[in-house]
Amino acid sequence: MDSAKSYNIAKRDVWEAYQLVKANRGAAGVDDETIAMFEQNLSGNLYKVWNRMSSGSYLPPAVKQVEIPKATGGTRKLGIPTVSDRIAQTVVKQMIEPILDPVFHDDSYGYRPGKSAKQAIAITRKRCWQYDWVVEFDIKAAFDQIDHALLMKAVRGHIKESWILLYIERWLTAPFETVEGAQVPRMRGTPQGGVVSPILMNLFMHYAFDLWMKRKYPGCPFARYADDAVVHCRNEAQAKLLMRAIAARLEACGLTMHPEKSKIVYCKDSNRTGKYPNVQFTFLGFTFRPRGAQSKHNRRFTSFLPAVSSAALKRMRARVREWQWARRTTTTLAELAEQCNPTIRGWWNYYGAFYQVAMHGLFRYIDGKLKHWSRRKYKTLARRKQRSVEWLRKMKTVDPWRFFHWRLVGDDWVTGAV
Repeated sequence: MDSAKSYNIAKRDVWEAYQLVKANRGAAGVDDETIAMFEQNLSGNLYKVWNRMSSGSYLPPAVKQVEIPKATGGTRKLGIPTVSDRIAQTVVKQMIEPILDPVFHDDSYGYRPGKSAKQAIAITRKRCWQYDWVVEFDIKAAFDQIDHALLMKAVRGHIKESWILLYIERWLTAPFETVEGAQVPRMRGTPQGGVVSPILMNLFMHYAFDLWMKRKYPGCPFARYADDAVVHCRNEAQAKLLMRAIAARLEACGLTMHPEKSKIVYCKDSNRTGKYPNVQFTFLGFTFRPRGAQSKHNRRFTSFLPAVSSAALKRMRARVREWQWARRTTTTLAELAEQCNPTIRGWWNYYGAFYQVAMHGLFRYIDGKLKHWSRRKYKTLARRKQRSVEWLRKMKTVDPWRFFHWRLVGDDWVTGAV
C-alpha cells in the first residue's frame, strides 16, 4: 500500500475485481473499449484504476444508455459502464456485499449469493398451498426511480468507509450518454446494468418494503426478487387492504406500483372452489394457476402450481427459429446438437424445475424443426413427411444422447406436427 494515498485500497482487490469482470464479459461502454482492448495494456490500466480510486480522484465516466425490448412489450433502458468503471464498481461491491447481505430479509432472492429465482418459486409454491390469496405486484421502472437521498441514508447506516460513500454517490449521479452522444443528467435511480446497482436496489427495497412488511404485516409472508414480489394473504379482505397499503408505502418511498402488473389472485384448487376473476399470476417466468396433479395414492386432483409461462415459451420458440436450421443443409446433425444443447440445457435447468410436462411442447417444436431440416437435407425424406418421422425415431434410437432434450422424454411425440 502506498502511504501517500488517501484511501487504503489493495491492488489485489482491483486485480480480483478485474477477474470477475472478465468472467462476466459484457458490452463496451461509452469509450467503446472491450475487455480484449483493455487487456492490451492490462497492468497499466489496472494501475490507473487503483491509483485514481486510492487517491480519491476517480470520476466515473458517463454510462452508455441502451434500450432492449421487454418480454411484455416496450423497452427497458440499461446503463452500460465502461470496463474500467465495471472494475471499480466490482471493487466496491466486493467490499460492501459481506456487510449488507447478512442484513437482508430471508425472502429477498434477487442478486444475492446463495439465493436464486428457483428458490423464490419453490417457497411461493409452498405458500400458495397454505394461503388462499396472493397479492402480486411489480414496481414501475424501479431502478430508474430510486430516491438518492433515501438510498444514501440507508447506505450510510451500514457503510462507514468514506471512499465507498464517495464513489457510490458519484455512480448514482454519473450521466447517461444516449446513442446520439447527448449526456442526460440523472437525479434519481441507479442504472440497471451497473455492477453495484443490484445490491443498492436490494438495500433500498429492504427498508422500503421488506422491513416494513415484517413490522406491519408479519402474518403475510412474501417473496421478493428485486422489484417483483408476491405476498400471501388469508382472505380477500386482507388482500385488498394489503394491496392499497403496499401501493401507499411505495408511493411514500418515491416508487409506483405498476397498475397492469399488479393484482389480487385466488389460489384455486380442488379444496378451494370459489369463483373469482383472477386465478393465476406469473412470477419470474412461471405461471401459477390450477393444474392437474396426482397424489401419492395415484389419485388425480387439482393443485395450484407453477409451470413455465406462455410468454417464456414464446421467447424460447423465437430463439429456436433464429437458429434457421432449414437453411443449414450442409450442417451435420451433430453440429446442430452442439450448437443448441447448451441453450436447451439452460432452459430445462430453470423451467424444468417445476411441472416439467409444460416443457414438452417446446421439445416437440424443436423436433419439428429437426424433421423439417432433415427433409431439406435428404432428398429421400423430402417427398413424404412420414419418412422424416421415421428418420427422427431412428436417430433417437441410435443416439438418444445426441440432443439434450431427447434423454428427458420418450419418442411418443415424434409423429407430432412440424
